[in-house]
Amino acid sequence: MPKAIAFIPAKQRIERHKVDYLRAISDVMDNPWQSEDGRDLAPIQQELNKKCAELSQLPYWTFTNCCTDSLQIAVQTFTKPGDLVLVPAYGWRGFANAVAYMNREVEFLDVDMTGNLDVEKAIKRVKLTPKPAAIFMVHNFGAIANVKELCDVCREIGIKTVEDAAPSFIIDEQSMVSYMPGSASDMVCYSFDFTKNPGTLGSGGGIATRFADVHSAVYEIQAHETNKQKEVVRIGTKSYLDNTSCAVLLKEIQIYEQNHYRERRRQIAIWLENNLSYKSIPGENYIWERYSMFVPYNEVGIVLERLQAIRILARTMFKQPLHTYPFFDKQQDLPVVMEFTNNLIHLPCHHYLSEDDLFKIKEAIG
Repeated sequence: MPKAIAFIPAKQRIERHKVDYLRAISDVMDNPWQSEDGRDLAPIQQELNKKCAELSQLPYWTFTNCCTDSLQIAVQTFTKPGDLVLVPAYGWRGFANAVAYMNREVEFLDVDMTGNLDVEKAIKRVKLTPKPAAIFMVHNFGAIANVKELCDVCREIGIKTVEDAAPSFIIDEQSMVSYMPGSASDMVCYSFDFTKNPGTLGSGGGIATRFADVHSAVYEIQAHETNKQKEVVRIGTKSYLDNTSCAVLLKEIQIYEQNHYRERRRQIAIWLENNLSYKSIPGENYIWERYSMFVPYNEVGIVLERLQAIRILARTMFKQPLHTYPFFDKQQDLPVVMEFTNNLIHLPCHHYLSEDDLFKIKEAIG
């Protein structure tokens, strides 16, 4: 049986860097304490904060158990039950679920052909009634959407802005992108799940902001309602990234930098773009969580069958737009997201792919 070419290279990652991770974990095992009880951040948390602030150009960071926790904390920070929140109709359902789960009203917005929010349509919507309390913007698959103008408009009219950059953490792309996530919004949320790059060995998330008051509110919410003076001040929860996971994540970022793994991903994406008959979606993608390509709807099943027959684990990822799920109970006409969803296939694009793997993909679909 041929070797499977998977989306998530967990096996290859551990084979190559297991000792690096174990050493990083060993260095912090004797300090399990979190800052929720008024303590200062542990040294490893301080190091991770400093590194992420440097790369993201955002000064205030909080690390959580997962991106879903981060999104729910964002909802709690900026809105109250019953408020209207705008979200894109395409992407992982976590950001829409976070809004609905916390008893806010959801309204879906159409996307453009990058799979990210259609900024022009969103700007028109935020100026209409009913006025939303907040809007969520997503950077899907590592493709960065320039949402500065939308964020500026929202700030002028009093609408909070939250970015979901779950798979789109910037490592060496600062000079490549036209917009840095979080640079114009109120908050940006990240996933550091083991499926992401970079990631922990399990679950992990993060929240970053430019604003000290937002950072303080986030601290209180994720620290069992307690501020840094150990006073119970609001309704909240508990969500943190344990120190061993912090150590793994920091080591992972260093590994990416030392081995130029993001550059390798870009090289692979360029090769696929130049050698496959199906082209990638447009947009600023220098991270390449996966290679996303347009395939005519009547060919999607055929292409997937060819790839999966030789154990290339391609997929359609999000099989339907979010507004079509019955539990959201939304009847909205969003034509672009329907077209985008129905004509898309994702291929592995990670830095462990070999030349043989790439030619195998080419032979399957040309």
